[in-house]
Amino acid sequence: MRKQCMFVFNPHAGKGKVKSSLYSIIQGFFSLGYLISCFPTAYKGHAEELIQAHGERYDLLVCCGGDGTLNEVVNGVLRLNKRLPIAYIPTGTVNDFATTLHLSGNIDKAMEVFAKEQPFACDICAFNEKYFTYVAAFGAFTQVSYDTPQATKNLLGKAAYFLEGMKLLPKITTYHMRIVAADRIIEDDFVFGAITNSRSIAGFQSINTAHAELDDGEFEVLLVRMPQNPLDLQLIISALLKQEINERFMEFFTAQALLIESDPQANWTIDGEEGGNPELIQITMKNKAVTFLI
Repeated sequence: MRKQCMFVFNPHAGKGKVKSSLYSIIQGFFSLGYLISCFPTAYKGHAEELIQAHGERYDLLVCCGGDGTLNEVVNGVLRLNKRLPIAYIPTGTVNDFATTLHLSGNIDKAMEVFAKEQPFACDICAFNEKYFTYVAAFGAFTQVSYDTPQATKNLLGKAAYFLEGMKLLPKITTYHMRIVAADRIIEDDFVFGAITNSRSIAGFQSINTAHAELDDGEFEVLLVRMPQNPLDLQLIISALLKQEINERFMEFFTAQALLIESDPQANWTIDGEEGGNPELIQITMKNKAVTFLI
């Protein structure tokens, strides 16, 4: 008897390239012994709704889209009563999570990986009631991902993020934060912060690659203090470009849980999508919570 596969895809991710690959994907999983049910997403949050409504009766979930689609899929899977494995085919503009897991957007290469059915139990982070796969961030440039029009992303790719980022430079805000971890309390003014479980952020290698393991039960925390003058800003940018920690301006550590208070309340992004500005943020690690085929 054939196993059941739920295929959730975003037809608009990236340049809509999944549309030309639908037959190859369906044929590929059929050849692996699956009966496939297709679920195209129509709006933000749709993937999570589809999985919560139908996911329980499937043996495998195939996700095709970008980081935002994958975030919805993971949130849906974590709310099921069964541990549904995910086969992820990245078709977005940047695909940070896929870069970290060395997953290919090439259909033939992806099918070769899935045919081996090698499961990897991956850590997932909880941000209050939501989950994120690779990053929750606040401050400078974090609005870029969802402020950049999809058409601009499709046309310019990664360069689009830089163009939008330049527009935000005059709007950078300082946040006074109190951050509590198991082994430390930090209170200071910051212009940027990122809680990550990834080696790639916004399409570029993260500063924390030496520490980033996706199944070690810890996430990485990077906080950047407010520069006092143009020279300070230059030193911060230089350190980030070199993927170095400048201890004068940066805090970097690993943790399993954080409690964050901010004045003013910071706007957050979660996996590149708008995450709101909650008054109190609790971030916890769910060790090996979701299984991917890699």
